[in-house]
Amino acid sequence: MLAIPVLDGDAKYTKKSHIYRTPAQRIWVVLLPAAATCLTDVWFQTAILSSAIGYDFVLAIANVSGAFLDGFFAEWESGGAVPNGSKTEALHLISEDMRASFLSTYTSWAGMVGVAASIAHSRSSFLIGLGYIIVSILCSFVAVQLGSDFAKYIASSAPITNTSYQFAKKAHHILHRFMVLLILYIIASYIYLDRGGTQNLIDGKNLVIASTAWNQLSLSILFAVCGAYAGNKVADDIAPKIFQGSMLPMGTLICNALFGLLGLSLNCMRLSDQSWEDSLLLRAFALNFCGAASLFARHASDNRQLYYGNTKGGVRLAGINITANILFATLLFWVALEIEILLNPEATNKKSGRVVRKLLKILERQREGQNTSNVG
Repeated sequence: MLAIPVLDGDAKYTKKSHIYRTPAQRIWVVLLPAAATCLTDVWFQTAILSSAIGYDFVLAIANVSGAFLDGFFAEWESGGAVPNGSKTEALHLISEDMRASFLSTYTSWAGMVGVAASIAHSRSSFLIGLGYIIVSILCSFVAVQLGSDFAKYIASSAPITNTSYQFAKKAHHILHRFMVLLILYIIASYIYLDRGGTQNLIDGKNLVIASTAWNQLSLSILFAVCGAYAGNKVADDIAPKIFQGSMLPMGTLICNALFGLLGLSLNCMRLSDQSWEDSLLLRAFALNFCGAASLFARHASDNRQLYYGNTKGGVRLAGINITANILFATLLFWVALEIEILLNPEATNKKSGRVVRKLLKILERQREGQNTSNVG
């Protein structure tokens, strides 16, 4: 049985960030993305297959509910919501990891762009796909405020004092029990996958990793954990050093643009060879790594912070940030739609997809020129 160290209530408390720093927090950065991946890749997929609900609707619900939870935990992390008991203290302790690890995996900016392209292609309407993106972003802005209000509603109005220590020990025990429950939940997800039996190699192809349900989930979890870490690393450490003094949260914008673009890698590779669709590694990278590294929920919280954090220019800054993210999302959506059209050209206009087609022809000519020079 997994031994989890029981921490006492005298763990280091940093008032600046209102976070207890303990060794047990290292486990959350693996466990929370794993739990989120099981939820989205196992249980949500089961709901989609067993009902008439489409993936576009499920992803929209996941993104908006993730924004609600991000607003909720942001208040506990910042100290805006003050613990008034052991349970609320547990929320306070896990808030940072929930936002950075669980919600970054549970929501997906890159997935939103890809789904919007699929909708636009299936409905033969660019505006429907763009509307999906805009509605998702605007609904998340409302949801993050509702989550923040709910956290304040259940919190104490008293200021943070050293009396918070009296809740710490019980709060740690609550989190340890929650940790055990998450481990059991992940194991149950694997057992559920095994009920239907594992899949054989697709079409008998010699893949690097056998295409079984367990392998797919294991790779999805691994890439999600790495993606959540990479996204927060870029947003918190790398981007702020490059864009010093910026009034806008450039880290979130860079993550959404960069990993949203990398999320198109699966369909891009399928343009050259359809067999790439069977690659578990590429699927895990495009869907799980890039999905976790893109920060949909954090974008919603950034907008709220800009809106309420600046008394004079808050509305203007929030508007600029929303507009910038929508513009980047629209650009990625357009590229994704062009690729989608090239993959399924039979039901589309011949003029569609011509930009990406021209780029592919240029790359093909360069490759042929290199091969000719090598032969010579």
